[in-house]
Amino acid sequence: MLTVAKSKRAAITIFSFTVLLYSQVASATLTLPLRSKKGMVVSAHPQASEAGISMLRKGGNAVDAAVATTFAISVVEPFSAGIGGGGFLLMHSEKTGDIKALDFRERAPLKATRNMYLDAKGKVRPNASINGYLAVATPGTVAGLYEVHRRYGKLSWEEVVKPAIALAKDGFILGDVETWRSLQTNESRKEVILNNPAAREIFTRNGEFYKLGDKLVQRDLAHTLTAIAQNPQSFYTGSIARAIASDMVKNGGLITLEDLKAYKPIWRTPVCGNFRKAKICSMPPPSSGGVHLLQILNIIGDTDLKSLGWHHPDAIHLMVEAMKIAYADRSEYLGDPDFVKVPVQELSSPAYAKKRRQEINMQVARPSTEVKPVEKATLQRFSQANNQSLHFQIDLSPPVRENFFP
Repeated sequence: MLTVAKSKRAAITIFSFTVLLYSQVASATLTLPLRSKKGMVVSAHPQASEAGISMLRKGGNAVDAAVATTFAISVVEPFSAGIGGGGFLLMHSEKTGDIKALDFRERAPLKATRNMYLDAKGKVRPNASINGYLAVATPGTVAGLYEVHRRYGKLSWEEVVKPAIALAKDGFILGDVETWRSLQTNESRKEVILNNPAAREIFTRNGEFYKLGDKLVQRDLAHTLTAIAQNPQSFYTGSIARAIASDMVKNGGLITLEDLKAYKPIWRTPVCGNFRKAKICSMPPPSSGGVHLLQILNIIGDTDLKSLGWHHPDAIHLMVEAMKIAYADRSEYLGDPDFVKVPVQELSSPAYAKKRRQEINMQVARPSTEVKPVEKATLQRFSQANNQSLHFQIDLSPPVRENFFP
């Protein structure tokens, strides 16, 4: 997750689909928040954050910093995010009060089928949805970043991509501290990478990942980023698009030129609600995060977690049990609103959360297998009419599916 703020202009959060893992010992260390009067960029890698800061120093705004940081992350953390992926963006303007959400997640290719990961007997093919060409969806990162930048950025597009190009072309030194994102900690991916000639050439040396202190240079990525800086449309309709489609055909992938040309980011209405005295706004479906957040907070309700203290067993127990309920509902009701009806209002209802809270026994932890989604008929009773504290941001965004190239 990347968060950027510049003076009083805007705050932006870009969510990428990664799993944050941390040890209990590390998480128990309480760090006081840092504050800045001018601007701040926070990301998972110092050189990516520096790319964003450099935009602020050049007079850019929060959007410029966010885009530069995201492109840089694709270079310095290739296992975390990249231009072959997608994401979500939530933007708040302090000047106008507007909150906007941009969906630029990957999309399934037009040739995708519901049984593409099953064998002839209808059983799941191990890792077919994780490794290989069938696991790839139509990328959205470049389109999403260009869409938000052309509407709200201040510096030139070429300028915000420049730091990422330099990091790829000149290389960067792998940090002196191993993290879960580090190349050398991804032993579980080594076999997959070694079996891919291009990945093997970039990320390994003599069959081993680069080590701490080594310099990683990605010249092909630098060429691709340079083409994107000159014309982002090349990724979807130009030379890069043709290279992607050709590679897919040769290796049994599904993405075609038609998929790439048809890709458009979508502006969506943020999901908002009230928690105690605070107004909470987050990403709407197809992200499940915003609905989850409101549902979990509603289940916690007025419980005074602060008085319990940091890492108190009762506080952890309540939060974990609330998360189990939210994830059970996710398995049944959360999806892509372009294809299914997602009951956002009902799942975010404080009345519904109050009912689910009654299932939690503060003395006993339930196995996740025993926590079930609520029946549809029960959920439908918790409509907006019964949910006085839930409010939705008025959608002031541009029409959805508008072409992102001028």
